[in-house]
Amino acid sequence: MRFKLIIAALFALILISLPAVSLASSPSLPLPPASLPSITYYYGSTHYSITQAEWNSFFADVIDNKSYVSYNWINVSTQDLIVFDLSYTGLNPYGLELVVALSGIGFPSVQNMTKAFKSIENKPSQIPGYTNIQALDAGAYPGFSFSKPVVNHTGEYIGIGIIIVLFASIFVLYYVFNRRK
Repeated sequence: MRFKLIIAALFALILISLPAVSLASSPSLPLPPASLPSITYYYGSTHYSITQAEWNSFFADVIDNKSYVSYNWINVSTQDLIVFDLSYTGLNPYGLELVVALSGIGFPSVQNMTKAFKSIENKPSQIPGYTNIQALDAGAYPGFSFSKPVVNHTGEYIGIGIIIVLFASIFVLYYVFNRRK
């Protein structure tokens, strides 16, 4: 009987400690091309183009800036998919939202792109239950509904779970080894 209880307790500990695995599939993300396309927009009667240089500045100075986005996007090779579609030829819904906001501000400088970024950060993303900034902070692409957050917010409860498992184990082991025969 003791042996069965010990095995059951160990099995419960193993099950509790296993990470949850998602079986949902998402498309494989293609690597970015050598250069990104220019995107043209209008501010009043003047047209501007966001070129490779402006996109690079936006990603380096806004997306990779920890004061704006907490997730470490700098090491993600497909970082450009934050604004571009899977073919890297057009914008995804988040990128379009960013450019529309920029078209109400002016020239595509880093300062203006930052203003546009800040103006849409609390709008709903394509990921249900996440705003644009929440998706970016969680390591998800806000313009794609299939994108899943990389940052697991349930990690905050791991310490509590470990404490509960320890107390339950101590209780079970105490009960097993201190039973009167």
